[in-house]
Amino acid sequence: MRKVNFAFFLISLNVYSQVGINTSNPLGNFHIDAGKDNPVTGNTLSNAQKDNDLIILANGNMGISAINPATKLEINSGTITLPSDGFKLNDGTEGIGKVLISDDNGSAHWLLHPAQKIYKGVMGAGLDIDISISSYTFNSANYGVGFYQTGSYIDLPPGKWRVKIDLVIPYLADTGSTMSQDEWFWLRTTLSDNGASNPSTPSADLVDNSRWASEVFQGPGPLVANGNKFAMINGNLIVNNSSANIKRYYLLAGGFTRSNLSIPGTLEKMGGAQWQDNKLTAYAIEQD
Repeated sequence: MRKVNFAFFLISLNVYSQVGINTSNPLGNFHIDAGKDNPVTGNTLSNAQKDNDLIILANGNMGISAINPATKLEINSGTITLPSDGFKLNDGTEGIGKVLISDDNGSAHWLLHPAQKIYKGVMGAGLDIDISISSYTFNSANYGVGFYQTGSYIDLPPGKWRVKIDLVIPYLADTGSTMSQDEWFWLRTTLSDNGASNPSTPSADLVDNSRWASEVFQGPGPLVANGNKFAMINGNLIVNNSSANIKRYYLLAGGFTRSNLSIPGTLEKMGGAQWQDNKLTAYAIEQD
């Protein structure tokens, strides 16, 4: 009978007393001093002593390097002048430039935030397009024809992106001939996964009915001696890079619809760096 009572006494003592690991002076219901460097009496710890401690208080608050946690989890790591990461979550959604976001149930994961980093494209040499050449003609039944490389591109990390396309349409008349006031052409631009093929197909990553950024150019055109006549394409394409890697998207131009097939003139270095108004800019879109 004495043996049973003694065991019961020990169990009660363990349940209701504070527990310390590597310390005989626990400052909470559960206290680990991983560095075995805490004082044996008192409740004052130096920053160095706190750095290797974990504590759980009677109210359930847990502190890591924090002896008096004010929330359910408090982590002290580094200082303003010498910051240090105090948290790491590897769940498969992590990546450069992502933030921790919760769903409706409070489950958290990493995600690119729409107000985060803006990506800028690289403008290449551009493409001289003879408007009257039939190989640039738009084919609604086959998007793999009519579009050619401009030499420009943009690199995008995984995620969904709004790619803003700002491009000069630089029309240059042929010697001895130019557009009349009744002539016009509709020029399309798009993005491709393939930077080597001509013609090339729009990327399968283009989503939400977003395939073209385009503009109609209306005559009359200038004489050659008067130089270029300009218009602008200002459009947006939605790209969903569902891969796990940064992906390069190449700028294509072409896909003409024309008032007739013999419009004279050339688009000079279309989509290239010569025209400083030309830009490819990508903004992250919040995921569903």
